[in-house]
Amino acid sequence: MSQSGAQTTSRPVKILAFGDSPTRMTGFGRVMRNVLQRWQTMSDDLGMAPNLGLAPHMDCWGIGYEGWPHDLPCRIFPGGTHDWNSAPRLSQFLKVLADGQYTHVFMLMDPDALSVHGFPQKLRLICKQSHPACATRVLLYYPVDAPLEPEWLGILEAADVAVSYTEYGQEETRRAMGKSRYPIEVVPHGVDECFVPMSVEDRAKARVIELELQVTPASRRRFNFVEDDTFLMLGVNKNEWRKDPLRMLEILVGLRRMNVPAKLLLRMDPMSAMGGIHLEVAAKQLGLTYGKEWCHIGPVADELLAALYNAADLYLTTSLGEGWGLGVTEAMACHTPVAMPRHTSLAEIGDEGGGSMQTVTGPIWLPLETGFVCGADTRLRRRVGLQGAIQRIYEAREHGKCGGGVRRALGVGWLKTWDAVAATLFELLMGPNLGLAKEAVCES
Repeated sequence: MSQSGAQTTSRPVKILAFGDSPTRMTGFGRVMRNVLQRWQTMSDDLGMAPNLGLAPHMDCWGIGYEGWPHDLPCRIFPGGTHDWNSAPRLSQFLKVLADGQYTHVFMLMDPDALSVHGFPQKLRLICKQSHPACATRVLLYYPVDAPLEPEWLGILEAADVAVSYTEYGQEETRRAMGKSRYPIEVVPHGVDECFVPMSVEDRAKARVIELELQVTPASRRRFNFVEDDTFLMLGVNKNEWRKDPLRMLEILVGLRRMNVPAKLLLRMDPMSAMGGIHLEVAAKQLGLTYGKEWCHIGPVADELLAALYNAADLYLTTSLGEGWGLGVTEAMACHTPVAMPRHTSLAEIGDEGGGSMQTVTGPIWLPLETGFVCGADTRLRRRVGLQGAIQRIYEAREHGKCGGGVRRALGVGWLKTWDAVAATLFELLMGPNLGLAKEAVCES
């Protein structure tokens, strides 16, 4: 195809992204930031030629925009925080989509959160009502952290390309859709470059985790949370019922009763409006003293977070279900031993990252109890078995599978770079249009 032919048969690429703002400190926010950054900086490698006017223009309808300085060259529409999927907010998004004449929509979120207020039907009407050559292509990149419910399906059918994080998510979607051949792509998440293993010496330095406690109203005391013999467990997640942070505190209590000098560091909000627990009240009821056996911190810079992964003797998660588990893969990238339940996407990540439970380098699989229902969510989930988890972590420590010393690599060849993830997602989003752009580059 000639250069002029490509220009007359293809429109300038204009992308509208919809999901957590890339300025937000969430897993979705991290993925959005990494993908959009690379789509802008990798335009040549992705077949987009700036000299032909084919470099993508990108905007973002950012949920929870926090207004922090960032280096993204894209415009962010503040999409609300708690009301972002209300009827008025979704109507605002649809108006921006229609008025902006976008060629592509990239959505990153749980599908059930968008299957409200007739949004899937309205989205498809706007994107497909015109001539096929002028249609808007829609890609949804989504997790599956539990058996799917019917309300997921509307938004999936409104998308041209459905992309799940894992094969688990792919199969659960096909089962729910009732279409064994439904075209669902699988694109694993990437890992940021800062999450790498440290040397033994640097890891020892990272274990200097200073806390400042107010002893009296007039005085404060600074001290290192980690002592020489501390068995440091790290948890990085949101404080919501699905993550089950109470079980993490209970495991800490159990290990200390077995004379393990265990301490738990949580990068987690102390209170939650998302159905979590009041960490400080729960810990006190369990007989744990803040600053002595456990502590929590808020959001930290990625470099410090990477140091915490390296400082930890064990990364612990008791989640009831994960669509991916960024904390798990970040810990694996740092060669930090991981203890986690074997269900949902975690089973797949653990097998890929470290092998079966018999291998020395594999994850510590935590046993599961029977399913139970919590909060307003009626989907059956399986909780980490308390006594069995305590015993397995205790035995793993006794056998040298977690703790200090030289770390063994976990899943080095399997963990993806964000460059690779972004390139794959871009090709899926562009579809046939990518071929036009590439032909124009070849003919120029």
